[in-house]
This record gives sequence, structure tokens and C-alpha cells, in this order.
Amino acid sequence: MKSLFPTITFAIAISTLTLRADPMDEKQFQKLMKESGDIAKRMKPGIDGKDSAQVSKDGARIEEINKQMVAFWQAKKVEKAVKLSEESVASAKLVASSAKEQDWEKVKASLQGVMKNCKACHETYREKLDDGSYRFKL
Repeated sequence: MKSLFPTITFAIAISTLTLRADPMDEKQFQKLMKESGDIAKRMKPGIDGKDSAQVSKDGARIEEINKQMVAFWQAKKVEKAVKLSEESVASAKLVASSAKEQDWEKVKASLQGVMKNCKACHETYREKLDDGSYRFKL
């Protein structure tokens, strides 16, 4: 009979490493925001073209990005941004599922929810610098 010790030890090691993961830094955050913006730009043509597969994939990616934003803002203890990110997770999930169902009105309404939260967060927590770049305004 084989021992489960190596398997259990490996599982504990992996879970420990996962729990110790460094919080996202500002550079990583900005990379995800740019990716999110790129996705948002291609959503309208995807919706207009009723590209269910692409819109569903994009909605799922926006959901994943916003899950990371929830963790980022929780680490910074910014509750309003956490709430906006959580709402965006839920709305993006609806974008993805509604696209699979080809319910385009629901896709549009759900995407508006995501975009509303993006705008609110940007207006509250983003400051444009003279060189055209942005920084956090906490």
C-alpha cells in the first residue's frame, strides 16, 4: 500500500504558496486595467455581430479581472472599490452567460453595469498626471 504522505505534503506546500502570494502591485494592476479596456473596445463589435463565443469569453475574462480587483482593493482596505469590483464580477458573469444564451438585451444591460462601475471607480480612485499617465488617488 502506497503512503499518502507525499501527496498530502505536496498539497499542503502548494496551498501554503498560494496563500503567501504577494499582493498585486500597481504595475500589475495597470496591466489588468489596460487589458480590461482592450476587451471593452471589442465588446461592441462582438455584440453587434452577435458573436456569442467571443462575447462570452470576453465577459468571463472581465469577471476574472474584477475578481483580482476585489482582492487588490481588499488588501488596500478600500471598501467602496471592493463593492464596485464585486458588482462588476456579478455583471460580467451575466454578460458571459447571457451571451451563451444569445440574450443580447441582457448582455447589453449587464455590460452597462460593468462600465458604470468602471467609471465610478476611475472617477474616485484615479488621478491623471501632467504626462498623461495615471496614479491611484486614495
